[in-house]
Amino acid sequence: MRFHTIGKIFIGAIGILLVLFFVTIFAQPGSRNPHGNLKMDCLSCHQPTTWQDLKEPLDFSHEDTGFPLLGGHENADCMSCHTSLRFAEIGVACADCHTDIHRGQFGIDCQSCHSPENWESRQEDLTLHASRGFALTGVHAVVDCQACHINEQQNEFSGTPVECSGCHIQDYSETFNPDHRKAQFQLDCIACHSPLPVSWGNVNFQHPATFEIRGAHLSLDCNSCHAETYAGTPQACVDCHLEEYQLTINPSHSMLGFPRDCMICHNENQWEDAVFDHLAASGFELRGAHESAQCISCHTNNQYVGLPRDCYGCHQNDFNAVIDPNHVANNFPTDCMSCHSETAWEPANFDHNLTQFPLSGAHIPLDCIACHESGYANTPIDCYSCHQQDYNSVDDPNHVANNFSQDCLQCHTTNDWENTTFDHANTQFPLTGAHIPLECIACHESGYTNTPIDCYSCHQQDYNSVDDPNHVANNFSQDCLQCHTT
Repeated sequence: MRFHTIGKIFIGAIGILLVLFFVTIFAQPGSRNPHGNLKMDCLSCHQPTTWQDLKEPLDFSHEDTGFPLLGGHENADCMSCHTSLRFAEIGVACADCHTDIHRGQFGIDCQSCHSPENWESRQEDLTLHASRGFALTGVHAVVDCQACHINEQQNEFSGTPVECSGCHIQDYSETFNPDHRKAQFQLDCIACHSPLPVSWGNVNFQHPATFEIRGAHLSLDCNSCHAETYAGTPQACVDCHLEEYQLTINPSHSMLGFPRDCMICHNENQWEDAVFDHLAASGFELRGAHESAQCISCHTNNQYVGLPRDCYGCHQNDFNAVIDPNHVANNFPTDCMSCHSETAWEPANFDHNLTQFPLSGAHIPLDCIACHESGYANTPIDCYSCHQQDYNSVDDPNHVANNFSQDCLQCHTTNDWENTTFDHANTQFPLTGAHIPLECIACHESGYTNTPIDCYSCHQQDYNSVDDPNHVANNFSQDCLQCHTT
């Protein structure tokens, strides 16, 4: 192409010299038109004074010739096409000026692939290539022609193979995952690959139905399973995973003689989180915290036969270690499920309401040892037995001095000691008026037995101190309620 361009420049230079020569010769009187049978007015290009001086700009339009200048022709030097002064005698076909490097393989219609704008750019319409038996699709539609037609000067257009392996046999030979040669894959690349993606990596190979690829197998390299061969590859799990089977110690598959059908417990997504059916295999259903426990936590030393099935058989150390309450000292039953659950040891679900002393009020949040410090057998259920010290320490009113009943619930509740429920209305002296907010000791300073209920007994000083009118001098009745209220 470079020599072709230099040739054009050289011919153009010669052409210019010839123009000057012929213009000088034929400019003499009686000379003939050097441009041949050109039916144009000479003044369209020349000056009337001299032939050598051309108009600037020319009145001439190339469109009038029937060959408009488009693309690369528009800026081309005239002499690059008109190598002689006989302008009318020049071809209009591309091949008249442009050497056909394709050697006639595609005919003389250059515009079926090229345009006046640029020789290198192909037209968007690729129907021509399809008509030749090889439609350009996918990545083929964007590659350079030379990517497939490596040596166009040697007629590589007509003899280019149309099957994939004709161009891609090296890719076939160098692919090792999977190794196409070892696997004896067919040379019909389209069986697995597609021209639509931009890389070979997007394959649509379908694994045989005899071994469907699922789960973790989907992301594996082919060589992970087909390291040595593709024909006769075993399909049983243990054939590929025998090492995992032998190395597993929790539980030890080999020592216990577990079946080698891995799918009984495992799945194709991952080895962990096996779905071994403990109930069906042993008759001991795993529930609660047992579900997440490691096999070895119960089956120590790989013992899987003859293990106890009751809680105490495995949890004796837990039973012995508990001190609140102390299970051993209190001779608690070893049926752990009577208080505990399989979800967690704490908190225990012992129901005190099923005993002779249901827990209520302030008793509910107490630790067991708060009441059972001396043990759990024969624990008293009356209030006084536990709260004798509280009873003795009260001085408003003084329970001991006043010989109050030891049935604490007559005045107190299990919620708290302070807010008593003693109802004075149930006595011979219901509290009314100003009596209601008084402290007990205000009336019971001398005690709670034989307390008078008439007003004068408590208010004698008030009676005697009145002087307007003077109650004593006037011998007023001592029944205060005749004139006063509570």
